[in-house]
Amino acid sequence: MVEQNFEQDSPDVIHGVENALASLWDKAREASLLISTLREEKKRLLIKINELEEDLKQSKSDIVLQQLQIERNKEVVASDNAQKIETIALDENDKRILQQKLRNIISKLDQYLKP
Repeated sequence: MVEQNFEQDSPDVIHGVENALASLWDKAREASLLISTLREEKKRLLIKINELEEDLKQSKSDIVLQQLQIERNKEVVASDNAQKIETIALDENDKRILQQKLRNIISKLDQYLKP
């Protein structure tokens, strides 16, 4: 009975089904190629993400090291400045000369300020 129905189908119907199956096959093949391409692209992107994350970690580490070096440099400069300030010691004669110069400047300023 099935054979009778198959034989009774017109060639146009069979041809239409074959065309639909061929079209479906082509679309499935295109989808398969697209999926394969997308998978490869995903792999490349994951590799790139991993590389960028490693670069970011290295950059953060470099920044921390640079900040530590800056802090050390600041401490050295502060220490050097403290030592320089301590080394500026005046003897008694220099102190008297400096005091006299300051008194002269103050008296000149007073003369300008008086009406």
